Amino acid sequence: MKLHQFEMHGAGRTMMVHIILGDNEADLSASRQWLEATVEVPIKGSMDEEGLRTAAMTFLRDTLNAEIAALRSGPLG
Repeated sequence: MKLHQFEMHGAGRTMMVHIILGDNEADLSASRQWLEATVEVPIKGSMDEEGLRTAAMTFLRDTLNAEIAALRSGPLG
């Protein structure tokens, strides 16, 4: 998956980050699998765009991992 779009919205103690990932590195419209998410990232100190992108991707990864783990322990697991 490749990051195709990254948008920051708002300012203050938290910031909303809109992320779009796709499986085609060259063109999102050619992706067969894609993921679009908006996450709220807490601002710690002074974060540049790279720090905010890393925090947003980490939050998204941790959220997805928790959802996958919940599926394994539920009726589908």
